[in-house]
Amino acid sequence: MRAGPLRHLCLLRGLTQTTDELNQPIKGWADLGKVWAEIKAPSGRMYEAASQMQAEVSAEINIRYRRDVVAGQHLIHDGITYEIIAPLPTNQRDMLKLMCKTVTPNE
Repeated sequence: MRAGPLRHLCLLRGLTQTTDELNQPIKGWADLGKVWAEIKAPSGRMYEAASQMQAEVSAEINIRYRRDVVAGQHLIHDGITYEIIAPLPTNQRDMLKLMCKTVTPNE
């Protein structure tokens, strides 16, 4: 793939576990690096859950292949946080197609 479509610089974040000075586990988000991505126009849907209307916006994001990208990680671009639902590698293992949904980060 040409670099042209990969024009969105995103921050990749993952959930990590560290320990404090008392060796108590602390979970938090850590930056895993910046990646160039192609964010395709998101689609959205409305659904009812727990007697309330919920909105879900999903996006398809293409990045260069990385082994460390897994479901549950976040990509952040222009203040929008995307949760990776499924990273799907191409047959040539040169690109990853990330099926994502927008989330509100709880840091």
